[in-house]
Amino acid sequence: MIVLSVLALILWLFIIPMCMGLLLQGLLPYTKKTIGITFLCGFILSFAVFEVVSIPCMILLKYGAFKMCVRVFGACEILLSALGVFLTAKRVRKKVRDGYVPRFSEDFRGGRIHTFMKLTFPGEEKADPSALISPRTDVRVMKVQYSLESYVFWGIFFLIVLFQLFMAVFMAPFDGDDAYYVVESLLAQQAGVMNTILPYTGSSTSLDLRHAMAVFTMWEAFIAKVSGVHATIVCHSIMPLVLLPLVYLIYLEIGRILLAGKQAMVPIFMIFMSLFIMFGNTSIYTAETFLMMRTWQGKAMVSNFIIPLILWLFLWMFDDCRKPGYLWKEETAGGTRVIRNCSWVILFMVNMCAGIMSSMGIMFACGFTALLTFLLLIYTRDFKVIVKAALSIIPSVIYLLVYKSM
Repeated sequence: MIVLSVLALILWLFIIPMCMGLLLQGLLPYTKKTIGITFLCGFILSFAVFEVVSIPCMILLKYGAFKMCVRVFGACEILLSALGVFLTAKRVRKKVRDGYVPRFSEDFRGGRIHTFMKLTFPGEEKADPSALISPRTDVRVMKVQYSLESYVFWGIFFLIVLFQLFMAVFMAPFDGDDAYYVVESLLAQQAGVMNTILPYTGSSTSLDLRHAMAVFTMWEAFIAKVSGVHATIVCHSIMPLVLLPLVYLIYLEIGRILLAGKQAMVPIFMIFMSLFIMFGNTSIYTAETFLMMRTWQGKAMVSNFIIPLILWLFLWMFDDCRKPGYLWKEETAGGTRVIRNCSWVILFMVNMCAGIMSSMGIMFACGFTALLTFLLLIYTRDFKVIVKAALSIIPSVIYLLVYKSM
């Protein structure tokens, strides 16, 4: 039984999100088609789909809402992940048939699996010497071979993260909010309801709008239900193992943009970020405190997942704007400076995710998006960014309208 539960957790928390990320990979530029970004996109899409499925189930169904949510969301996850695998296999087959050779390397001697990984995640390809000296190459968008010193720094970073994971799982502190948030997940798992039983007393209640619309607790209950693991164990022991590395993936992508052209400094940046998080408990209200001690709560996800995601997407947009015109045509849409629509599509889904995390996430995501859009408008002087930003916050506006109507 334990083995089956572990396999189910691996399936629903790693394999299916990765396969769903493959569905969005076709939108990404060449150098962004990496394993980490694909996994991030898969989780973003998963959270966005859960919003679309869970909210109607909770509002429209009086009995058995969570059971219906589990069936529909599980089916959607499986369907989208299968579609992602199918489309990726189709793209890889076409590349092989057309004699496709990765842009930065022609070494296919690693075998079928190695070739498949290169064709599926071309962004992981490292630059060879001829590409580095080419005048048509911008090394800022390419991965380079790390030195021995850089590998030592990466080792230090991974040791820090392992220590943090150990402390988060085995030394988790008690938190008063567990009496509400964790119990909501447990009630959904065991009673099949969605926010219609009061956690403090066990009596029936109407929807508490302050908490009900933030269905992140229901997503955790879904993971507990499909894996057969107690919801409390999922929240306190499983979520840190998944969400902490997920947050570091975002900071990794931020670091690669901020340190463009100095990729050897990325592991040092990650070490500093891990230390800031580990020693950020200067108050019970800091984002670092919430990440390490309340990982399973929506408030922690807003401050450590949603806000950094929005920052990364806008850094990506600024980076696209400042690229010179002599890059690879695939990287700059024919040599022009352009903000890719795929970053706005991902931002749209991030705003969907913000609503399910916390009621605060709606306002913070909209406000942060508006602020960074204003800076982007000043930089680009392109008024189309206002229209695209307005479209990207539509999910948050709909959330607010649902709040008002109820």
